[in-house]
Amino acid sequence: MLIDRYLMREIGASTATVAIILTTIFLAYSLARFLTDAASGLLGTAEVMQLTAYKAVIALEVLLPLAFYFGIIVGCGRLNLHNELVVMRACGLPGARLRRPLLMLGLLLATIVAALSLEARPWAYGQLFALKDQAESGSELNRIKAQRFYLYEDDARTVYIEHIGHDGKELRGVFIRTRGADGIELITAPHGELAAFATPTTHRLVLRDASVFLAANAPPDFLGRFDDLTLSLDAARPVDHEYRTKSAATLQLLGSAAADDRAELQWRLSTPLSTLLLAACALLMVDQRPRESRFARLPLAIAIYAIYYNLLGVNRTWVEQQVVSGLWWAPVLLASGLGVALLWRSRSGPR
Repeated sequence: MLIDRYLMREIGASTATVAIILTTIFLAYSLARFLTDAASGLLGTAEVMQLTAYKAVIALEVLLPLAFYFGIIVGCGRLNLHNELVVMRACGLPGARLRRPLLMLGLLLATIVAALSLEARPWAYGQLFALKDQAESGSELNRIKAQRFYLYEDDARTVYIEHIGHDGKELRGVFIRTRGADGIELITAPHGELAAFATPTTHRLVLRDASVFLAANAPPDFLGRFDDLTLSLDAARPVDHEYRTKSAATLQLLGSAAADDRAELQWRLSTPLSTLLLAACALLMVDQRPRESRFARLPLAIAIYAIYYNLLGVNRTWVEQQVVSGLWWAPVLLASGLGVALLWRSRSGPR
């Protein structure tokens, strides 16, 4: 029907606009976070762009339902501003009939969100973790820039170099602090020389006039001075492909009894349901007074969304901590609120 296509086009355009705005904001935020590591030399430009893209794919399962939710509010608000909804109802089209094409659009979007959550999310997390592991597995000196502090191995090692020669071999003002099981070791040297890939798997770092101090957990401490101190550095550490819940396949989560896995699985299943519930909630808020501003219901819409997703996040944390067994009470609470609103509306008269 012509009206169905018109409504779907109008709401679809509003949804696309909101989605572009939200995605742009998210990309800028993610890019700023990764650029901090890039400025430190820990990530290259290509890696930053890839990580940002993977984060965007992960975020779409939340951004698309949010865009559709606000797209309905803003789109229907625009139609109401020009009295188009009033004219449609005056022509004999009931409110339920006008909502039908939007619910169909919501079902389509929920299907897309389900695919993103069940398949794209774990894939993107897997790529993101693999890229981060690969970046962290490289040699500590491969990415270091002068006059910056670098933390490695869960902050167990701190490295600072005052000056690095153009050839990458000559070093001045070397400082290395390592925290281990035996205590804290400090190595300083005014000069040094790096031989990259002295062996296929290691670099050789030769420090001139080096001082070594070990603050041992069990005395005595140690202080030594060396004309030449040679250190062997791994050119690359083995990549640790440990199990991570967020990157696990959905079928793998189905057979797991771990609390973290159950919380992740239920989160993935909740996203398409949340898409439909939020769409239904938005449709209940579009019956506005004639010529009311298209943004009149936005404060209420923002409040409902914030409360719902905060409750959903708390619910997920409780599942991970085994406080509750299911993630469903937040969607059930929203669905119950929608049921009460529909009952009140039916008693108030047809719309």
